[in-house]
Amino acid sequence: MNHTNSELAEKLKQAAQNYLDNGLTNGFKDSAKIYRKDHKDLMRIAKMIENNKDGKVIAKAMYGLDTAVRDVIPDSVYYSFIR
Repeated sequence: MNHTNSELAEKLKQAAQNYLDNGLTNGFKDSAKIYRKDHKDLMRIAKMIENNKDGKVIAKAMYGLDTAVRDVIPDSVYYSFIR
């Protein structure tokens, strides 16, 4: 099923917010800064998707994330740009 960039960006935003919420609730005492930075990175990628940036640029941004953060990205979003 094909999704619009708007739908993909919205899915990523929701996943990023869930990641942040869960991290701040269940994370270690000093990890809030890390969760906020990771959330910011995910939101930056969502904005790139919304702005119809080149798919290779989006894929490179996703590859640059830590594996644990990259795993937060919904498969439908991830595989729309990673081939």
